[in-house]
Amino acid sequence: MANLTLQRNEQFAILAIVAAISFAISLTDWVQRGMLLSANIALSSILAVVLLYWLPMMISYVLIIHFKIGNWPLQYIGFYGLMVMGCLCWGVLRSEMLNTHAFSLFEALTIALPWSIGIFVVIKFYLSQKLLKQEKQLRQLAEIKLLHSQLNPHFMFNSLNTIAAFVPKQPEAAQSLVHNLAAVLRYSLTHSVTSGKIPSKVSVADELIALNQWCEIEQSRFGDALIIDFNIDDALLSEVIPPMILQPILENAVKHGNSRPLHIDVLIKRVANQLVFKISDNGMGFKGQDIVGSSNAGLGLSITRSRLKLEENAELRLCNDIHTGGAVVSFSLTRGTKEC
Repeated sequence: MANLTLQRNEQFAILAIVAAISFAISLTDWVQRGMLLSANIALSSILAVVLLYWLPMMISYVLIIHFKIGNWPLQYIGFYGLMVMGCLCWGVLRSEMLNTHAFSLFEALTIALPWSIGIFVVIKFYLSQKLLKQEKQLRQLAEIKLLHSQLNPHFMFNSLNTIAAFVPKQPEAAQSLVHNLAAVLRYSLTHSVTSGKIPSKVSVADELIALNQWCEIEQSRFGDALIIDFNIDDALLSEVIPPMILQPILENAVKHGNSRPLHIDVLIKRVANQLVFKISDNGMGFKGQDIVGSSNAGLGLSITRSRLKLEENAELRLCNDIHTGGAVVSFSLTRGTKEC
């Protein structure tokens, strides 16, 4: 409990649950004794919640956090001691209100023991599960950050090679392409992993703007030998997707299509609650081992496959078109509820 704190809503939830259980047990006990419910009995039950549970829980939590007590036996002993003191105080007040005997030290120790163990174990279990979840998120964030750092040099290296070919004979064209590459890099860096947070999603429209700037670089290199068509429903332009998720797929098609002219089709459509992305070409298609094993499908596709799994829990599918034999890369993102 010293290494992980509870949020305010979590604190309230735990206190409310303990209060509800304790209050119900206390009232049931009085009913079983054949006593009619009265204001004093209700007040006694409320004091039991406050003195026996709430105050010990809150005070021990503050002490653990303030003094950074990491040893769980010490945490429990402190909590148990506070519950015993709370039980003794409640016993004195209870005896005054209901004309019953006050608790002895042995009775207070006995009453506090099972409750303190139960509450302590439940809270420790909850915190351990929360810690595991946070560690998993941190590992996921680290993986995503690594994937982004691998992706940027990858497409930048290939784009610079394209621009370099224009510098000797067409410097003005090279300058224009440098501006395009700068815009793509700015877009990529803007949506990279920063401040310990998973990169925010971008709209399909913003993704397409950056993608078109990259396409201009590639089409300047290949001219009429490269044709890229986009088939996208305008209603989907405001949908959000991970940034720079389509560019590596197109780059892979350009690099491995091995067909000229190479025709690449980019299709984005909605099917029920799924956004379906399909990039196909008329090239040589994937080899069998590429389709079966992701590690053989090239760096760009491997990174994209990992990013989709981590950021969207989606699968990247590779296959060959049964008619043209060209490569087909597709994936689906769940958005909204399924339409009837």
